[in-house]
Amino acid sequence: MHGNINSLSNTSGMARTGLAIVAISLFADLTIAALKFAAASVSGSTAMSSEGVHSLVDAGTEIILLYGLIASGRRPNPEHQLGYGREVYFWNFVVAILIFALGAGIALLDGLHQIARPKPIDNELISYIVLACSAVLDGAALCAAVRRTSAGRGKDSLLRFLQRRRDPTASTIVFGGVASIIGILATAGGLLASSVAGDPRFDGLASLVIAVILAVTAFKLAAQSKSLLIGVPADPSVVAEIIEDTKKNPTVKCVNGMISAHLAPEQVIVALSVWFEEELSKAGVEQAIANIEDDLRTRHPQIVALFIKPQSPERYRALNSHRIRFSHVRVAGERAATPYASV
Repeated sequence: MHGNINSLSNTSGMARTGLAIVAISLFADLTIAALKFAAASVSGSTAMSSEGVHSLVDAGTEIILLYGLIASGRRPNPEHQLGYGREVYFWNFVVAILIFALGAGIALLDGLHQIARPKPIDNELISYIVLACSAVLDGAALCAAVRRTSAGRGKDSLLRFLQRRRDPTASTIVFGGVASIIGILATAGGLLASSVAGDPRFDGLASLVIAVILAVTAFKLAAQSKSLLIGVPADPSVVAEIIEDTKKNPTVKCVNGMISAHLAPEQVIVALSVWFEEELSKAGVEQAIANIEDDLRTRHPQIVALFIKPQSPERYRALNSHRIRFSHVRVAGERAATPYASV
């Protein structure tokens, strides 16, 4: 199999966007955490304390995300020949665990303690002012994250676009921002219910709601990071473009199939099975492969490792007849086996 590996860039556009998104969210969460803890100290609200922990955990996870983004930009070396791109996925998985263990766990304990041994809530006005300020800061940070993340989104929904990007850092910031807004609403609701009913246990119930929100967020992010760590292919539209660009070479009779995997949001490894014209000499095949490589790397800069294997359709089908078919081109009368088999 003929192959060639590019050096990885530390300053890709997506990486810079990710750093900016995380930095904005980190500043907002540190400010919000300080405000919430101050309000919790004055009012005695456990829900406010849980929200302070929530914001502090968010800030801690964003520091971890910053490290992951920086670490993923390190260049390849003899021990890690494809670079460190999956550092992003690993540290996002760690972040999900921290959100569940610290954020949800502490909120759950605080809520149960307030329900079992309710403490009166004082100075509610301060809590409402802090929650309003937090909502403004969280909302601004979330809007900034969505705006920066949505560059090139087109007509896709935000959720679909985040899935296509294979970018867990952006997902973590966006989902975390949404969870923060919902948590603020739950805290305000708990304080209001406690005031109207004269029962501080509603404040404890609000902490339990926050714990559930954080747990759901953590499981969602953990599942996404796990999938990316195991390895996911390039988006079907990208697969189709690569196959079509390969077929444009006049020496290519057909593309039998393609296997791809993301090493990082902006780093993809690609392996192609290609059937060339029979009359090509060995040197001709080598030159054709070189031309395809140059063209694909120009059109698809996210490809960091590219392997092209000259192979007949018969040989390809014989090797893959008893295995799951990956991204491949259908022959006449064959039904597409995967979403990637539509070209």
